[in-house]
Amino acid sequence: MGGVGDDEEDLQAGREELFGRNANALIDLVDAGDGEGDAGVAGSATGAGASVDRDTESTGAKRNRPCTSDVWEDYEKIFSIENGKRVRFQAKCLHCGKFYAAPSNFGTRTLKRHRAACSVRNKKSRSSQSLLQFSLDGSLGNWEYSPEVARTQLYRLIARLDLPLGFGDCDAFEEYIKLAHNPRFATVSRQTTSRDLVKYYTDRRNKVTKTLVAALCVALTFDIWYDNAKEDYLSVVVHFVSADWDLEKRIIGLRLINVSHNGDNIAECVLAVLQEFGLTDKVVSLTLDNASANTSAMNILSPQISGYVGTLFLHYRCACHIINLIVKSGLKRISHYLDAFRTTISFLNSSNQRIASYKYYCIIVNERPRKFQLDMDVRWTSTYLMLKYLVPHKQSFSVFIQTHYSKGEEGSPMLLTNVHWYVVEHILTFLELFYDLTVALSVVYDPTSPLILHHIIEIAGHLNNYENDCLLRSVVVHEK
Repeated sequence: MGGVGDDEEDLQAGREELFGRNANALIDLVDAGDGEGDAGVAGSATGAGASVDRDTESTGAKRNRPCTSDVWEDYEKIFSIENGKRVRFQAKCLHCGKFYAAPSNFGTRTLKRHRAACSVRNKKSRSSQSLLQFSLDGSLGNWEYSPEVARTQLYRLIARLDLPLGFGDCDAFEEYIKLAHNPRFATVSRQTTSRDLVKYYTDRRNKVTKTLVAALCVALTFDIWYDNAKEDYLSVVVHFVSADWDLEKRIIGLRLINVSHNGDNIAECVLAVLQEFGLTDKVVSLTLDNASANTSAMNILSPQISGYVGTLFLHYRCACHIINLIVKSGLKRISHYLDAFRTTISFLNSSNQRIASYKYYCIIVNERPRKFQLDMDVRWTSTYLMLKYLVPHKQSFSVFIQTHYSKGEEGSPMLLTNVHWYVVEHILTFLELFYDLTVALSVVYDPTSPLILHHIIEIAGHLNNYENDCLLRSVVVHEK
């Protein structure tokens, strides 16, 4: 029939004649499959009597040309001696050390799949392309650019600096980041930033809520502010002691109040914020300024939030606002002298040519030129800063103003006399004490802090020292 006989030698000879001398080699069936699997890893080396040889340069017995695939850059070739011939039968990963079947007549698909999935190789690749950075604890680690982190920090920057929502999508910002920092930066649209900010606000609000749940009691402050759009907002700030015994504060409410600022509307807005965070039974105190509307609001709020401490010590007056009332009352007594300085500063700033002349005059008398700004009626601290920067230029400023304001006429009355400067120099000493006390109260929580007591004692000492100042007392009596 023409078939192959049963004799084993004839069968072997016929197989070699038909398929060649490598007909006895095993076929790696896993190479054609989907997964890498355990079958792709060589379980044993060779048959009995075979010796193993490792070489990264040699090829198979019948393959004289070198391997052209770049996959061999990550593998070590392993050879064995079979029937007196040197044949490649395995490959070892240079990164993780795993062995894979890789006879000379096999393809390299399995090796390529492992190279792409090798965790050790991928980690080394990322590390080699990253930059070094110092961690918060001082340790040195790898830094890698992350678009998610860049996007997160972008909307945090926009929220902190009140930047336009389309800031991350503008051409100027993109050019700056790509040229100066990272060429892989991806712009973020206005719509994406809006969604990110809403999500960021929700996450932060949930964290604050969880933190306040653990607080035993809280102290509140609230006030009304207005923005550049002339819209009024009621801000509610909560102060509490954390689980680590740190004194912390959080803004829990910034509500638009477009109605009359009376006690009923203020109390309704504050109560809504407290109920939203579940703090109506945890309030230990409320610190407000001395506005009559706040006092009326406290009369409405007290019965509803006095469950923790009662109504006796619930309402406190703002110390900074009390200082503000004291200083304003004192400045009214010397308003005549302050008006003279305001007039001279306005006269100087009303002409660019006059400003240039004063600058040139300061250079001639070997003084550093300076521009002076007017104060604001509602902020006494601006009055203090106005006088603070003006008094060191007493001589040059007086001469220049007297020369130009009177147009050089002889016998004309002086706008700023020695009495003006005497009063201002002494008043400036008191304003500096109250200014430092206001700054200290703004950053120190504890009103019994030694720093606060130091400022109070210093103010009392100055009042005692100037009690017998006849000239200053006569000025005050004259203004009365």
